[in-house]
Amino acid sequence: MTVARTSTSITPMLDPIVRIALDRRLAADLTEGSRREWLTTTGSGDYALGTVCGLATRRYHGLLIGACLSPIGRRMLVPFVDEEILVNNQRIPLASRRWADGTVDPDGYRRIDAFELEDGIPTWTIETGTARIERRIVMLRDERAVAILWTLATTATAPLRLEARVFVEHRGHHQVDPDADWLPDVAIATGGRATIVLPANRLANTDTTLFIAVPNAAPNAAPDAELTRAATWWRRHALREERARGYDATGSACHAVTCALDLAPGQTRALIIGLDPSIASISIDGATILARERARRRALLAQARMLDAAPDVQSLALSADDFIVRRARGDGSEGRSILAGFPWFEDWGRDAMIALPGLLLTTRRFDDAKLVIETFLEHIRDGLLPNRFPDETSEPEYHSADAPLLAIIAAKATAEASGDWSWMRRQLPALLSIVDAYINGTRHGIHADDDGLIRAGEPGLQLTWMDAKIGDLVVTARMGKPIELSGLWIASLNALSLMVADDPRYCAREDDLNARARRATVSLARFWNPATECFRDLLDGPNGNDDAVRPNQLFLLAHCPDIPVEWREKAIATIKRELASPIAVRTLGPRADGYRGRYEGDQRSRDLAYHNGTAWPFLTGLLIKSDLTRTTSASTRALLELHGALAEQLRDGGLGSVSEIVDGSAPYEPRGCPMQAWSVGCLLEALQAPAAGISFE
Repeated sequence: MTVARTSTSITPMLDPIVRIALDRRLAADLTEGSRREWLTTTGSGDYALGTVCGLATRRYHGLLIGACLSPIGRRMLVPFVDEEILVNNQRIPLASRRWADGTVDPDGYRRIDAFELEDGIPTWTIETGTARIERRIVMLRDERAVAILWTLATTATAPLRLEARVFVEHRGHHQVDPDADWLPDVAIATGGRATIVLPANRLANTDTTLFIAVPNAAPNAAPDAELTRAATWWRRHALREERARGYDATGSACHAVTCALDLAPGQTRALIIGLDPSIASISIDGATILARERARRRALLAQARMLDAAPDVQSLALSADDFIVRRARGDGSEGRSILAGFPWFEDWGRDAMIALPGLLLTTRRFDDAKLVIETFLEHIRDGLLPNRFPDETSEPEYHSADAPLLAIIAAKATAEASGDWSWMRRQLPALLSIVDAYINGTRHGIHADDDGLIRAGEPGLQLTWMDAKIGDLVVTARMGKPIELSGLWIASLNALSLMVADDPRYCAREDDLNARARRATVSLARFWNPATECFRDLLDGPNGNDDAVRPNQLFLLAHCPDIPVEWREKAIATIKRELASPIAVRTLGPRADGYRGRYEGDQRSRDLAYHNGTAWPFLTGLLIKSDLTRTTSASTRALLELHGALAEQLRDGGLGSVSEIVDGSAPYEPRGCPMQAWSVGCLLEALQAPAAGISFE
């Protein structure tokens, strides 16, 4: 959101289009309210994440987690702002905090009357007995800042005094620092302005400066906010979700600044905290901040042509925006990337290419889609795409056998959706270099074998999306010829053969690409297993073939429409019978040896379940794409059931979004990352596909 620095005009306030509403029974309950999380982002990797009831349960919960190596290198900067209102010399807390001994103090959650996501904007309605306050969290994108907005109901009879204690931390967001002993350098300026310098320490190797602004109550009004220094550490905050996951679960935060302001009936005030020095000159009022952010989100739906879409589809489209981030390119220009999930995933090549069609093509953000592909192709090494850009170093890792092929498929889909074939031709040298690397052989044993199928594998490495690893143990190693690699290889060869046909530079390659695709397609017969009526998961591994019924064949079925109809129908029937759950597809069926239906416990327990029973929503998107008969009445019913399951998911776990995984066994609890890019993207793509033949009104 671009914020004018001195404008006095007010953007008209638009009513929210999409509301996800939770009543007091859920929002003010410590159990139900803390299992539901909200997210808002700046588009630069910075984010705010928290629970509906206000309790921090993760090390990642905070109001400003800033990306010092945008879009990664994220640090916890502002974990919370604790508010109190002053009425008749009485202090009424609005915040909530759980301590290591289990007590909850303050207990502001008791005053939550309702919570809503208004077009994705987290909004609390708070009843104090004497006043009704709306509290919202809005991110300012250009300033890379968070704005906490408070609105006093027009029915109030008098202004009230509000005090907000700003707490700071300075650590990598994957860490906790219960014994931190540094102090921030706070400078208070006139007119409701301040700076906070967070010093370098063992968990943050450079200083970070925060800028604070409390704009006037109205344009040209006299400054009335009071900012005062503080330097007090509050320690032993309990983080229950971290403890449940087997991690260190105690945190500390430093009270750095207190802001006091008056709030009149009908008025919206803002406290802005961010990373850009321009915050010092912001004079925009809280109501305009809210109005402009609502307008920005409405514009996203308008661009996607989804103003009249079903509410759950609109929610997915708004959630899609959270994952799209700026990433600088090698020449200094602005590129784009896709963060795989919030809060802890970076931008992964595989995830980005799988999620891209849904996040960017379905929402008609074609220029962003092109930039994502160009940004990743710029980092090709030996025909491989970066597996991820780690938070700790930003140096890309290269151990993904599927990401390069997925990039070819995503590039073709982008050209088709945008109609920009000249752009596609400009990408051909990079895309053909991927194919050449696979033909000639590249890192980690990745190469096209004599039968045309793709072989990959190296001891100690996980090269496919089933990538759980415990120490030196690769849980699902899949060395040999995984089904999805050959399916993606065939799809990539077919895509490139079409692209080179009309390009004089490369048209001589068309016959060879087609021949390789035919050879691999013929060899697919080796994967077919009549006993299970689906495709084998792996050929020619260290222990021979793997006949396990797994969902990896969905990559083949979704991207290769020429699979024999009998095989396709039988494979889909087997997957639906053995692996499908209401909103996700299991990685292993409940009757299989080694099935684990719960993703819980410590890291080892979770990793053992990750691809051995845990279900993944993104695979449901591939399943829908794979079913070419999805206009039948049975498939129509299945899509409508998915629609209902999705509506429930949007109100649980990561609100308005879709989690990374769910348990394979009932009641199918959302697990893992609460907001995941490919979960949102693949479901959005599948539900919006014209061939689905369904209206979700």
